Amino acid sequence: MNRHIILTSGRSGSNYLTNTLNQHSQIVNYGEVLASMLIPYKFYDRSKKYKNWSVIDYLDYVYNSRTFFYMAQFFSMYSHLKKKKPINFKRWEKIKNLGTKDFFLNYDKKNCVDFLIKNEDIAVIYLYRENRLRRYLSGVFLRKTRIASSEKTLKVQKVKIVPAEMMNYLQILDKEIENEQKIISQLENNRLLSIRYEDYFANEESILTHNQRLFEFLGLEPSPLKSQHKKILPQKMCDIVENYEEFCVCLADTQYQKYLDN
Repeated sequence: MNRHIILTSGRSGSNYLTNTLNQHSQIVNYGEVLASMLIPYKFYDRSKKYKNWSVIDYLDYVYNSRTFFYMAQFFSMYSHLKKKKPINFKRWEKIKNLGTKDFFLNYDKKNCVDFLIKNEDIAVIYLYRENRLRRYLSGVFLRKTRIASSEKTLKVQKVKIVPAEMMNYLQILDKEIENEQKIISQLENNRLLSIRYEDYFANEESILTHNQRLFEFLGLEPSPLKSQHKKILPQKMCDIVENYEEFCVCLADTQYQKYLDN
């Protein structure tokens, strides 16, 4: 069985991409397994009381264990039943590619970047979002609504941005991106597929074209499948930010001004 990871940062479209991959009958992507607040990592963290294993051992287990696979399938089935959605139960024998989705920050904080470097058979899908302002605004709305993804178009109320907080956060994003590039530079190009958010979501045709390329990269038959998730913030920035004029003045003559909507 082949293996992969979607390696990304927050608010860069990874939920959409993960959902797209899981539409395919021959692929499973578990989503985040290194996030401390989610069930998989909690399982690992609690089990350390009884089993002496490292986070690298845990990742090996995630990628190779049939037990973990079926635990994930039954949890998915329960979740779908609860939401009254169609069940998509998959069997180990039918899967050709198995993967996860995680953030650079999680791999860095948990000191397990070596896992990616040493496991050269794991195909890496590097999903990144160039527009820092859009990432920042998406994060603001995530914290406000607690909605990370949705299959419905959401009504969005304008928010007032605190300029000083925004500039500080943008500088943090810059440092994160520098670190991303250091990690990516250590991976072999032949197992790396880079996808720029802005190119992927340019239009419906672009989404389908990228998905075909993605399935081929993972050794699967191309398919017209795509996620049903909707963009959380498709609106222009002037329709999102309450104090838009102040917002623009703060960004004037900075490296972030280019990310404003034209």
